[in-house]
Amino acid sequence: MVTGAAVGARVRRPAAMLSLAFASHYVLDTVPHFNIGWINGLTLNGAIDLGLGLVLCGIVAWKVRSWAPLAGALAAVLPDAPGLKEPLEGPTSALLPHRTWGPPWGIVAEAVVTILALTWAGVQGIRTSGRIS
Repeated sequence: MVTGAAVGARVRRPAAMLSLAFASHYVLDTVPHFNIGWINGLTLNGAIDLGLGLVLCGIVAWKVRSWAPLAGALAAVLPDAPGLKEPLEGPTSALLPHRTWGPPWGIVAEAVVTILALTWAGVQGIRTSGRIS
């Protein structure tokens, strides 16, 4: 979600932003990570993951003063939506395999990717001049 929000913060053209945020899901699935999988059923860990992701996406949207990061976050999690996941998973799995790691390294990998996405989105300060046209 946070990477999709970062894409929403940096890419101005809506079609490009939504496409890149959607594609980022498959690219990031190739990075070994801890897969909580809150879309198919919410557990305590899933609720924490979802809540933290929503807060961070909200911060990105607030910092850039736009709703685009929220649209990017939604596009980035869309590939895991029931009904969409199954038909899309087959064609992408050969090219972009889904890799997972258990704790603690999977969580560390997710934290690193999240920090990189927040940095790219410019969460430290408002950097609207650095957006991609």
